[in-house]
Amino acid sequence: LMARIDAEWQIDLFPEHVREENMVTWNRQAARVDAVSRLLYDELILQETSGAVPDVEAAAALLAENALEAGMERFVDVETLEQWLGRLEFAGFAVPDLPEAFKEFCRGLRSFADLKGAAGSFFHRLEQKLDAHRLRELAPLTVRLAAGRQVKVQYQRGKAPWIASRLQDFFGMRETPRIGPQQTPVVLHLLAPNRQPVQTTTDLAGFWERLYPEVRRKLMRRYPRHDWPEHHGG
Repeated sequence: LMARIDAEWQIDLFPEHVREENMVTWNRQAARVDAVSRLLYDELILQETSGAVPDVEAAAALLAENALEAGMERFVDVETLEQWLGRLEFAGFAVPDLPEAFKEFCRGLRSFADLKGAAGSFFHRLEQKLDAHRLRELAPLTVRLAAGRQVKVQYQRGKAPWIASRLQDFFGMRETPRIGPQQTPVVLHLLAPNRQPVQTTTDLAGFWERLYPEVRRKLMRRYPRHDWPEHHGG
């Protein structure tokens, strides 16, 4: 015959063997951290309840562990991450420990759904730990062209920063925009009206002088309704 174990009996008779344990567990089905409270007699579980609010630090560590195992790209846009890392490299900033930063980002969150909802602020949180003003100064997000158009600067690790815009947007400019600690010339992707590239250069003055006359003749035939002035530079 099996005797029913009553938790209260164990506490009354053998209190030195009974302990309470609070822990967090990973709910794979719900992709969520759950809090569990257990009453144990040595290693025997007498009672187990769940649903309490988990310890913040323990929950963050367990959520980060499972999220990193699943892949950070599930929660953080990879293109945005690469662009951000490229900006840091160009500006000469040290790259932070991303897994550790991700663990900190998980504080106060409990599930993959929470992470996806908060992912948009991940890079803002990272920049708060840096000299954000200096980063914008050395690696600006945009540059202004002569006609006033603001163009997004694209950053990639191991490559010079570049911008892409229609050739007409560069009319009135003589020199290539320069940015960064070394005043690096931005790589210019000069586009036709159909947004296809017609030239890539870091020497805008040289392009106007040597290549533009031939480019102009071709584009005038293909796009006669657009203005293709002979004198273009600033």
